[in-house]
Amino acid sequence: MKWELSPTLTASGLPSRRVMPADALASLVTGIFGALFTVVFWVAAAFLFDVSDVGYAGVMISAAVGVATLSNLGIGVLVSRILPFSGPHALRWFFRGNFAVFALSVLVGAALVAVAPRDIVFEYPWQMWTFPLLVGVLALFTVYDPTVSGLGRARWGAFATLVHAAARLILLPILALFSLGSTAIVLAWFLPVVLIVPVLSAAIIRRIGVSSFSSFAPHRISGKQVWSGVVRSHGPAAVGALPGTLLPVFVIAYLGPHSAGYFIVAFSIISMFMVTLNSALGPFVSAAEQSTWDLAGLTYRFTFLLSLLSLASVMFLAVIVPTALGLISHGYQQNNTMLIYAAAAAIPLLALQAMYGALSRIANKYGRVLLLQVGSTAVLLAGAAIFTSAHGLAAIGWSLLVSVAIVAVVIAVPIVRAFRAALATGSAD
Repeated sequence: MKWELSPTLTASGLPSRRVMPADALASLVTGIFGALFTVVFWVAAAFLFDVSDVGYAGVMISAAVGVATLSNLGIGVLVSRILPFSGPHALRWFFRGNFAVFALSVLVGAALVAVAPRDIVFEYPWQMWTFPLLVGVLALFTVYDPTVSGLGRARWGAFATLVHAAARLILLPILALFSLGSTAIVLAWFLPVVLIVPVLSAAIIRRIGVSSFSSFAPHRISGKQVWSGVVRSHGPAAVGALPGTLLPVFVIAYLGPHSAGYFIVAFSIISMFMVTLNSALGPFVSAAEQSTWDLAGLTYRFTFLLSLLSLASVMFLAVIVPTALGLISHGYQQNNTMLIYAAAAAIPLLALQAMYGALSRIANKYGRVLLLQVGSTAVLLAGAAIFTSAHGLAAIGWSLLVSVAIVAVVIAVPIVRAFRAALATGSAD
């Protein structure tokens, strides 16, 4: 399904910031393949390691990824927008952004170590002491994807993500030979990041040095533009990172490391389908903003694509995943079945929410989408926190289903209006 139009170039020869099909394609590929490789990683870990090792490592890695996302403040996206217009100050903007991201993420990581139940979340003392630094490096890795996009090298971010995915899959069975337990899983995840970040940093610095925009006069960027960029780019990402950060902590705190190991594998599979649904939004919104004359056709095609993705996801989760988990062990199947079924029931409602989010973004109503996302996340986390200790992993699945069902009821009328408005706009143009 091809959404984007042909790319255009500015007078400086850089890709236009209004039409960037390469960026949209790179984001789509990176998101889907990144989620897929994450599933493969955790399934491989489940085969190679004891379930409690998977639980301890999964909680630490999920917390690090979530904190890195929460604490980067969308600076990567802001820097990507500022760099092409910052003239000779481009390199300074890059260093300032990196320092802000690293410093804040280390502080937030240290704060989490201070307030979290350390004996539960961290199996070994070294994991607790190195956690803030690992979060800092991972935060830099996450902001480099939009940064290289701003430099017209979106494929660098996609390549780095794929290298990280492949490297950790190679390291995992090698480290499993040394009986390191959860340490092996953590090292397999973080060692490639520690090596990739300096290499990518050097490539970005070199790219800034040879880019023609570094010789242009800088453009003044208002504070309003900066804060608008923070809300639009970081708000949804930050809220979306909360479940992946907190749910594993709830599970290990209430149910122990064994249940956390079961949950990590199942939740990675569920997350893959969520990412697949949301990855289609970017190309659709980008194309719709540039071709309002074809908005009706784009909307019909996007609706058809979401319907196909939803149907495939539901069938895969409800039919294939429970059986596949049984191939790992009976425990993975028995403890995750109700969670998987509830997630399968939630997928069509998540697709409806994604459709409404896309139409709202086209109508420039970001606040409404963010508010609904905050409400849905709050219901999910509250339900998990209250009911997990008594009802196990199934409580998380039912909390997810209830949270998206509430959103579906709230947007039932607005999405019909938004859909009609999109069709009317396309017809009128």
